[in-house]
Amino acid sequence: MAAVLDRRSLVRWLLTHGFSELPNGSSSHRHFAGPGGVKITIKGHGRQDVSRAVRGNIIKQLTDAGWDREQLRRELGGAS
Repeated sequence: MAAVLDRRSLVRWLLTHGFSELPNGSSSHRHFAGPGGVKITIKGHGRQDVSRAVRGNIIKQLTDAGWDREQLRRELGGAS
């Protein structure tokens, strides 16, 4: 079973890896833009855990932008 990744840990990881938070208007979601033109949205409601599917989607986006898949899987807990 993959390690649990919560939203706070994901936000912390994004900020330490060159992402910046974008203004979100009136939404509870948090939007981030990072190196390689990657934009990631994290929901601001519901369970604190990031689902395996969402984690896999984020890893795919980052891999498509040139990040190392194995390093991402180690750091984010590895789906996909």
